[in-house]
Amino acid sequence: MTWVLWATGSALLSAAAAIAQKRVLRRVAALEFSLLVSLAVLALSLFVPFTNDVLAFDSRTLALLWGKSLLGGVAFLLVMTALERSAISEALPLLGITPAATALLAWAFLGEALGRAEWGGLAMVLAGVWLLETRAAGGAWQPLHAAFVGGRHRAILGAVALFAISSVADKRLVGSMQVPPLVVMFHQHVVYALLFTAMLLARKPAWRALGAQLRAHGGMLLLIALLTVGYRYCQLEGTRAGPVALVLAVKRTSILYATFFGGRLFAEERLAPRLAGAALIVAAGFLLLRSL
Repeated sequence: MTWVLWATGSALLSAAAAIAQKRVLRRVAALEFSLLVSLAVLALSLFVPFTNDVLAFDSRTLALLWGKSLLGGVAFLLVMTALERSAISEALPLLGITPAATALLAWAFLGEALGRAEWGGLAMVLAGVWLLETRAAGGAWQPLHAAFVGGRHRAILGAVALFAISSVADKRLVGSMQVPPLVVMFHQHVVYALLFTAMLLARKPAWRALGAQLRAHGGMLLLIALLTVGYRYCQLEGTRAGPVALVLAVKRTSILYATFFGGRLFAEERLAPRLAGAALIVAAGFLLLRSL
């Protein structure tokens, strides 16, 4: 059960990173922030090529590495965009619906059967989302419409889909392809830095302003980079040691930690119902993934 410890460590570090990210995102735009963090994380990873042969793989493996890293980079930016615009106790719990989305896609397009437990898990997800979005005004269906149709959470819902694909690729890379977790992380950080640099260049950024942000928030960016390296490494080690679906389910408990502590730190509204909704969503993940 070593994977449980790795996944729990990833959850705790991920929650701490999310709270620190939200604090900086109150002052720095999502894309600029994503670039600065990715460069800091890459700097911390520069020892990897000196201890591992990062190119000692065939073209198929490298293509999967860079492809999944590209998807993960876009997903990361989407989450940062959601955190920039929304309360942490509102945006992060929606990341927990990834198992539900995966189960529904498999049912709809692959013909995989869903048992009573799985349907119960889907019902819990809907109940959790309802609690997250419910307001004093509005009809009974208004919370679900706001979450899935209204468009306000388009960024986080897009990240859910991309993270699901990226996580499956992680299992393949560190499992059957036997790519060391540190090597996976290094390629991922290189791709993130290149992706966000290219996206920022397309916007013709003010480099002086970016430098000023780096000087103003350098300490927090370094802390976020350390936490990010930590939770990604723990997740990859957990994925190598155990079932990817259950590792993800345990790692998603970070939502509860970040919702509670982040919600209190930033004095966010409706924290109690949001925490209850997050708990339902996280619990549903275990039901949906229990047989995998």
